[in-house]
Amino acid sequence: MTVAALIAAAGQGSRFGGDVPKQFAPLCGKIVLFHSIETFESMPEFHQTWLVLPAEFVPDFDRRFDLSGFGKIAGWVAGRERRQDSVWVGLSNLPSDTSIVAIHDAARPCVTPSDVLRAVAAAERMGAAILAAPATDTVKRTNTDARIVETLDRHSLWLAQTPQVFRFDLIRAAYAKVFDDGIEVTDDAAAVEYVGEAVEAVPSQGPNPKITTADDLHYIEWLLRQKNRR
Repeated sequence: MTVAALIAAAGQGSRFGGDVPKQFAPLCGKIVLFHSIETFESMPEFHQTWLVLPAEFVPDFDRRFDLSGFGKIAGWVAGRERRQDSVWVGLSNLPSDTSIVAIHDAARPCVTPSDVLRAVAAAERMGAAILAAPATDTVKRTNTDARIVETLDRHSLWLAQTPQVFRFDLIRAAYAKVFDDGIEVTDDAAAVEYVGEAVEAVPSQGPNPKITTADDLHYIEWLLRQKNRR
């Protein structure tokens, strides 16, 4: 049975700016995407890594970038405009004997192998699990005029991260139902929630921020340098 990583790297990242999408921006001597690939490459529990890329990068990805240091990249496919469409294309290309798939955003280059393994263990036990961070700030809900209408109990609130890890047959069936019913989801766990299956939130023990703007690179570069020193 195959345990696979599916790295979503097809977004254009309009808030990031710059000449290239954020997943191809330089970060500590390599492109952002390579940091995520290296994490799964280093883990013997994973057998394959699949990439979902912008369509214009697909024909010559292996000529644009040196992939010689990676032994687990099994292939790459062109993504779509919506993230859920891109993930579905990626899932459709995974081998039929896949048992567990970890879906990870390329824009989270700091994720640690230990956190990934904890999410995998939870998914093997539950069927679905995500890395997440418990909310630490007071959270307010507002109306359309930005007026506060409610203070939420932060003790039950989590900020979803990736990877989000699933039993392969479960996430495939969940996404198929989402598309059949014309539902839009903002992350993969929402598809599983939609079909009524439980998803476990696994608290990430290491920093796992997402790159959204160019300014985020400075903080993430500092995190990676601290990680390498340790």
